[in-house]
Amino acid sequence: MTPDFDDLVGTDLEPAERARLQRVHDLLVAAGPPPEPAAPAVVHPMPRRRRGALLGLAAALAVAAFAIGAAVGNHTAGRSVDRVVAMNGTNDASTASASLKVFAADDAGNWPMEIRVARLQPSARGRPFELWLTKDGQLAALCGSFFTSADGSASVPLNAPYRFTDYDGWVVVEEGSETPLLTT
Repeated sequence: MTPDFDDLVGTDLEPAERARLQRVHDLLVAAGPPPEPAAPAVVHPMPRRRRGALLGLAAALAVAAFAIGAAVGNHTAGRSVDRVVAMNGTNDASTASASLKVFAADDAGNWPMEIRVARLQPSARGRPFELWLTKDGQLAALCGSFFTSADGSASVPLNAPYRFTDYDGWVVVEEGSETPLLTT
């Protein structure tokens, strides 16, 4: 059943406007009513086996990405070593030791380093340890912070943007303390 055009628009229109609206009305009638909405598709959850397999695959990919990132992210690999500095434990950490590998300076004058610590037990207060350059026996320039594992070991990349000739040694202290635990 098509509604009467005159009932829709009335009879008091300008002839040009009436002709335009008549063309639109005729097109709408020819197009017909909109289609009925389709029933929504039924979504079936994935079987548990597939979900487990996908989770396992995702975990394996995450581990692989981490391993690749660790291998690629090692910025000191292949760099020439400028010097290796041995560090010994003080009375407050007598069994501890460390080896500080200083690599050649980069183009900006930064000295990449890697400290390997052994038998320096984690701080009882949960604080990190800090590597400092010293001048006249005093803490002078911070090179970085690190934590040790439960067995007292750590291998940590650090950086020193300083001229080493301005300093006379290295120490490791607990954050917030000036008492050396390791020294050169």
